[in-house]
Amino acid sequence: MKLTVTFSSQGRMLEAALFLPPQSTSELSPALLFEGTMTGATAMVTEHIAHDLSEEGFVCMVLDHAFYGDDESSAQSWESPYKRVEDIKAGLKILSEQATTDRESIVGVGVSVGAEYLARAIHESSVCKGFVMVQGPFDDAQNHVGNLDIPTLIVNENNLDAAVDEISIWVKTLLNRPGNMKPLNKSAPFDWSNYDK
Repeated sequence: MKLTVTFSSQGRMLEAALFLPPQSTSELSPALLFEGTMTGATAMVTEHIAHDLSEEGFVCMVLDHAFYGDDESSAQSWESPYKRVEDIKAGLKILSEQATTDRESIVGVGVSVGAEYLARAIHESSVCKGFVMVQGPFDDAQNHVGNLDIPTLIVNENNLDAAVDEISIWVKTLLNRPGNMKPLNKSAPFDWSNYDK
């Protein structure tokens, strides 16, 4: 199920897409906060991955920043890295306050250039237990995570179904959550070579 949530950051109203898992249980679900580019094909990739991971049992939130989305201010042709990082930290706070979210099981997922901004926000926060970077052939997000002291995974976006399976397996393993979540599609092998302990 997809919902729209609104929250305030730096005096502006922002929106985020919140994808909830289909199963109804009384247990709290691990959560993923997504940060990507706000326009173009990468925005569609981000929502696709978030939707599919919610089907695997995760609460997924995709940020829609004031600079590009439908909020109370007009879209801008520029963006402020500082404001974007502050927006991400506000989004992490809102995600951790969702009634269905396990606050001790939040992982950041940065797509393309969003991985750099998310890495900065994670460095300034203690909310995330892990960090996943989804990158295309021209991205260099892995060069921006040197200061993070949490487990990190780099995933290639060339095959989205394989990326979803890889992220799901890695996050479940990281959070030690094998039992209460939907079984995975086992067709895509998990590549442990990118696993950074």
